[in-house]
Amino acid sequence: FFPGGAKSVRRPWRNPSKDKQARELFDAWCNGKTGRPLVDANMRELLATGFMSNRGRQNVASYLVLDLGIDWRYGAEWF
Repeated sequence: FFPGGAKSVRRPWRNPSKDKQARELFDAWCNGKTGRPLVDANMRELLATGFMSNRGRQNVASYLVLDLGIDWRYGAEWF
């Protein structure tokens, strides 16, 4: 994976390894505790069953990257 994706778009990603607030947001995302019902339901399903629909993965990945501003590679590693 390239940091800027296929189109080399550079974004000011938040890094959970270096930023305490980003770590807290990422942990909440991983555990289905973001406060967003659609995101939380999908992430809790993943935790409970090991499964998530393709559309669910698209939704939670979009939330991670566009709303939380966290580097998409952390989400890719989680999945």
